[in-house]
Amino acid sequence: MAHVVSSDRDTLLAVGRALDLQPAWLQYKPLKDPRTGQRVPAWHWDLWGERLRRLDG
Repeated sequence: MAHVVSSDRDTLLAVGRALDLQPAWLQYKPLKDPRTGQRVPAWHWDLWGERLRRLDG
């Protein structure tokens, strides 16, 4: 399994469309920006199996 993480939600949604993921599966979790120590909005997909192989290729 792998996490695809970004603070750019639109980019992740585009990745999700390419991998046939449902937008409702996109998970929100603020993460700490290592440069500032502040929490910033972030989203992620959990990928495994065929979708992970497709991302890898």
